[in-house]
Amino acid sequence: MQSVQKDLDPLHIAIDAALHRDETPLVLVRHGRTRANAEQRFVGAMDIPLDELGLAQAGRVCSRLAALEREALYASPLSRAMQTAAPLGEPIQVPELAELNQGAFEGRPAAEVIPEHPEIFAAWATDPTDVRVPGGETLRELSQRVLPALLDLGRRHTGPVLVFTHQMVLAVTVLSTLGLPFRFLRHVRQPNTAVSVFGVRDEGLYLHRLNDHSHATVD
Repeated sequence: MQSVQKDLDPLHIAIDAALHRDETPLVLVRHGRTRANAEQRFVGAMDIPLDELGLAQAGRVCSRLAALEREALYASPLSRAMQTAAPLGEPIQVPELAELNQGAFEGRPAAEVIPEHPEIFAAWATDPTDVRVPGGETLRELSQRVLPALLDLGRRHTGPVLVFTHQMVLAVTVLSTLGLPFRFLRHVRQPNTAVSVFGVRDEGLYLHRLNDHSHATVD
């Protein structure tokens, strides 16, 4: 069983808790802000870089994460995730951890799209599990590529693994780990550069810390 040096940072404590349960710690991080995030546009699988604030956020979260021992560094291939991880080194790309494909909505402001498609958003508000945007994918399909990929990372390693990814990827991971249906999606918030710590053991995911963004400052 491995261990990491403890200090007062709750991330260290959460990682140690996973290691003491013979779990592989997965430290999942949402990317920094993009201009599309600031403008409340649907982004999905579009490859949009970080904006100036997002680059600063990446620097802050990576400064914190640099204190953690790690066995590997992974990221979604989308540039906003790769850029957020970059201060720590060159991450290994994992295509399965790219964001939910939002099809025809990508690049468009939410304020325009929602009034045009009330039936889609009504269904989404009730149960988004199998709601499909034209040309996009469903949350069920997203989970079917994300969860096996995360479990595979857990099987490959024994020490802490850092993974930079996206909001919907994190949301389906949290809900699936807790055994909650995806209709609870709206209750899972992941600000930019929020960090969650999971453990992988015996083909299962375990949640140790959720949505830590104490490294962030008020912008």
